[in-house]
Amino acid sequence: MSTTYWEDDITDDHEPDPEQDRRDMIVNTLGEYRLNVMAVSEMLAMCSAYLHDDLESRSTDELEGLYAQLVGNESQEVH
Repeated sequence: MSTTYWEDDITDDHEPDPEQDRRDMIVNTLGEYRLNVMAVSEMLAMCSAYLHDDLESRSTDELEGLYAQLVGNESQEVH
């Protein structure tokens, strides 16, 4: 056993940051509140925008794979 073990830095680089924890709590609370008071049509519009952005960020090969899963491999062309 080393006699210099006390010289080693054993602090955790991922110690909780109280300021970030508070920010996360506020964001979560406001997000939950917004979802609870939001009209269903507004929620669906947000979901649609999110899904559209997600699909737009994917490669053409990924999109073709997803499309093939949806309509089957027999459809090679997008209609």
